[in-house]
Amino acid sequence: MDPAILLDPELHPYLPTMPPQTAWDPVPMRAAARELYTEPTLPEGVTREVTQIDVVGETVRVFTPTEGARGVILNIHGGGLVAGEARYDDAWNALLALSTGAMVVSPDYRLAPEYPYPVPLEDCLAAWKWALAQRPGEKAALYGDSAGGDLAAGLTLWLRDHAERMPGMLVLVEPVLDDRLETDSMRAGANTPVWNLPNAQAGWKAYLAGREADIYAAPGRAADLSGFPPTLLLANQCDPLRDEDMRFGRTLTESNVPAEIIMLPRTCHGAVGLFGPAVSQRARRLISERLKEFFN
Repeated sequence: MDPAILLDPELHPYLPTMPPQTAWDPVPMRAAARELYTEPTLPEGVTREVTQIDVVGETVRVFTPTEGARGVILNIHGGGLVAGEARYDDAWNALLALSTGAMVVSPDYRLAPEYPYPVPLEDCLAAWKWALAQRPGEKAALYGDSAGGDLAAGLTLWLRDHAERMPGMLVLVEPVLDDRLETDSMRAGANTPVWNLPNAQAGWKAYLAGREADIYAAPGRAADLSGFPPTLLLANQCDPLRDEDMRFGRTLTESNVPAEIIMLPRTCHGAVGLFGPAVSQRARRLISERLKEFFN
């Protein structure tokens, strides 16, 4: 894989708009993202509310269709396990609420290295339980992008193993999954766009803080995913995470889980979050359509 050759030329102009990834130095990484962030104008037909839940310092951002919601989506943001903020996904979460008719809840979970595993996962569990309480008895989906995909998959495993209510659908977009970093795509990813091997090493080091990874921290280690809900998994062709994502998809299949596993062509990490490139628009339409089908 040579991203210089394979990467879709339409993505190149957008790469400078993405925050620099320096997971080994989280404070400037977070500051750079804030510098690039512009508050979006939300579309008509959806409201946004920021609410503190019963976890120290944790807030959730709640997007609700003004005509009323049916069901709920918990959408966990990315950021390499050390950065990211829920507000960066406001525009997308508002569109998800409009397109699916569901309430979308996005948690600001605490970040490593200040709060290593299991704190971020515990925060997401608290947000999941809070979200379910807002729409009792209704359909619920769990969504995670990048590091959020790690937390979403780990949370699903935890819910399964502790006999808690699981999502009816799981969406994993370019998920971080495996701390071992031993796949071919990861070893070849020293200089891949947006996310690469050095960032992955730093993110996992901060998240685990010297602790041995279990399947809830690194769900790519799980050999048995039986009991998982129907899953949509999107991977990028030019992403060092590609192989661990596809391997997770294979484990889902071997565990008899209905799974739609798609590798987006000529894409790098973060491509789904770009507003402009055709491949990004197609991927977001696919996610919206599958979630809409679930809630219908």
